Amino acid sequence: MTKPLLGVIGGMGTQATACFYEKLHNLQTVTVEQDYMDILLYSMPSIPDRTAFITGQSDNDPFIYLKHAAKTLETAGVSAIALPCATSHYFYNELSDTVDIPIINILDETAFYAKEQGYKNVCLLATSGTIKGRAFHSAFEKQNITVSIPSATTQFELMDLIYSIKRGESNSSETLESIMAIMPETIADAVILGCTELCVIAKESPRVVNILDVLAKASLKQVRQGTV
Repeated sequence: MTKPLLGVIGGMGTQATACFYEKLHNLQTVTVEQDYMDILLYSMPSIPDRTAFITGQSDNDPFIYLKHAAKTLETAGVSAIALPCATSHYFYNELSDTVDIPIINILDETAFYAKEQGYKNVCLLATSGTIKGRAFHSAFEKQNITVSIPSATTQFELMDLIYSIKRGESNSSETLESIMAIMPETIADAVILGCTELCVIAKESPRVVNILDVLAKASLKQVRQGTV
């Protein structure tokens, strides 16, 4: 009998995709290797910069590439698609309309998780594209959770860190920890690591939400139970 097949649109960036795959693996307890979930990964780092497009610095539309990846995975027979890149969810509604299979929404899943934890206000660390697009804000606001964001200076430092991770130049959590340590916004109930690059280097910490953990759990649930 054919098992459900999870599709993953990866490569945004490559370390975040690898981290997501590892988290999926570590969530599963099996007696034989054949019990692990079947996954079809389409790693496509050639997808244009999402933040550059959203902020008007580029007219190279990532949606065309995302649509191609989603349609390719659907044709290959996947049951659902995971998208381990928060900024790409700017195109979520349009992308979902192009396929007849569910695309797991990392933003909504994170907001659901925050509500379950009883958080009333969160500090969002994300790309400038995610912040400008406000899709993450909307997801939290639907759960009656208020969102604060870093100052312009801190956001600049954060983007520099995110791109250094994408280039494979940084794998230390020290810079991220120093950013969080000086942020007045950390008085929020929780800090949301709203960029999957930050999830790669972050240490586990109370009231710090790693969205790759959230997506991995939601993906496993989707494949096993058929519910998002």
